Amino acid sequence: MSTPPVKLTEEQLEVFRVLYPWYKEEVFRRREQMMRLTAFGSAFLVLLLITILALSPPGPVHLTIKVFAITGTALFSALFIYLILQQRDRHRIAKQTLIEMEQVLGLYEEGLYLVGKALYPEDWQTAWLNDRSVTVYVAVITALTILVIASIVGKG
Repeated sequence: MSTPPVKLTEEQLEVFRVLYPWYKEEVFRRREQMMRLTAFGSAFLVLLLITILALSPPGPVHLTIKVFAITGTALFSALFIYLILQQRDRHRIAKQTLIEMEQVLGLYEEGLYLVGKALYPEDWQTAWLNDRSVTVYVAVITALTILVIASIVGKG
């Protein structure tokens, strides 16, 4: 699956020396951003849920207020899911570019850097395609949103 390393000129090697660490950092930064967005959105939704359950008004809540609260919650969650998916797309582009650079550098080629084995395992080139973390992030935000909306509907 890996492509044989390409003989690079000194100028091309210099470009790789600059770009490779940048793309490596970009991959980690995008992943971290998805986790932060999920953590912040989840914390806000949990706080909102606790607030709704703990501070419910003594009388019935008007339908208009419920509609506004549900709409606001749905918009907040949709925005966070959109931001997470946007970071996922950028993460994938950076990851794909990074792997292509690693292939050009021969990091997956057996015997090029280490005797009898590759510097990087072959499956690193495709393992990221099976990553399901974004599904978990979106599922958590969605589940908390449903809980918040259910608590709004259930009040009065």
